[in-house]
Amino acid sequence: MDQALPITDLFAADATTDAAATTEARAPEYLTTEEQLVLAGARAGNPRALRQFYEAHQSQVRGHLYRLLGPDSEIDDIVQTVFARAFAALGSFKGNSALSTWLYRITTNTTHNLLRQRFRRNRVKSAFQWWTDGRDAHLQTGRVDVRGEAERLLQRLAPDLREVFVFYHYEGLTLQEISQILDKPVSTVGDRLTRARKRLHDLVHGDA
Repeated sequence: MDQALPITDLFAADATTDAAATTEARAPEYLTTEEQLVLAGARAGNPRALRQFYEAHQSQVRGHLYRLLGPDSEIDDIVQTVFARAFAALGSFKGNSALSTWLYRITTNTTHNLLRQRFRRNRVKSAFQWWTDGRDAHLQTGRVDVRGEAERLLQRLAPDLREVFVFYHYEGLTLQEISQILDKPVSTVGDRLTRARKRLHDLVHGDA
């Protein structure tokens, strides 16, 4: 997202998701001719096309994983897992959503599976706690440790609220796109965003 809101603005935002946000729609994203050729080649298993597909999207996947998991020692392995699953599922991509949305869904599902495995091994870590890394320029609001406070407050959100907040306010996705990624109704996504905003607002103002 080109213009990220300062963290204090996000936390102080009105807790009510407005009707415009609920009904917003982004113009369809169409693949360029080159992207269509790469996708066709990747579906056919062409090594060069698969490499081009990986190089075109790996930074998106890696960045999203970092925001979900923080500086995790397994990031490289998880990126490989995401693309292995994406390559295996290329034949099922129908173009009903943007390719980036489709990859977000695979990345998010892979992350959910990983966190469940870690929980079972009793070494789960808080997802999304480092989502503000790399945004220092947007966090210079005169407070000594705004980023640290943001991380601390976000850790107090339930994971299902945290991920919606990150998708909407950091990734810049619409409620419809988040709905597709999480396989949840738009109304559920909107409710989670409202609850996340309200919870953060209460925490900032000492109401919790």
